[in-house]
Amino acid sequence: MRFRLNISLLVILCSCASTSKPIHTVSVNGFTPWITGHDAATTQLIPTPGNNALKSEDGQTIAHVKFEVTQYGEVSFPINTKTIAGQEALKTDLSAYKQIQITYQANQHFILQLRQTGVHGGVHNQVTLPAANPFTTVVVLFSEFKGGKTPLDLTDVAKFNFAFLSNHTKDGFSELKVRSFIIDGYEP
Repeated sequence: MRFRLNISLLVILCSCASTSKPIHTVSVNGFTPWITGHDAATTQLIPTPGNNALKSEDGQTIAHVKFEVTQYGEVSFPINTKTIAGQEALKTDLSAYKQIQITYQANQHFILQLRQTGVHGGVHNQVTLPAANPFTTVVVLFSEFKGGKTPLDLTDVAKFNFAFLSNHTKDGFSELKVRSFIIDGYEP
């Protein structure tokens, strides 16, 4: 009887201990979720199924997308980690920071946009990053983001968006893997 009681207590303690542990969220340097989007004629090859671009590769979480692009294929993430999945990305003030560092691999050049809060469609401040194989690390200053309808306001930004507007000529698709994304000194 005493043995059964001890086993029962052990089972209860183990179940309580397992529920009190924090839930681990997969991310790239604390940024999540990485969600894909594309026009109706573009075919998303990775991820499939769904639109969550985060996956484990060689024991590390990366963002991985692959599209057969007609107009555009993209993946984006909110800067403010308090943003609720599926909702508008929350405002973030990055005015105290100067640059980002990205480690990526891509078969095709792509546009990296830094989007203002609540701004959809249209033209966003951006930089164009070149194809890179193998994985390459680049530093991009916020002052390099240009071309938006208005100058970039770092006190009111919401998300980063990686966009392909064409396919690699030889491959017939566009593919991107992001291994690391760091905003200097910013803690997501």
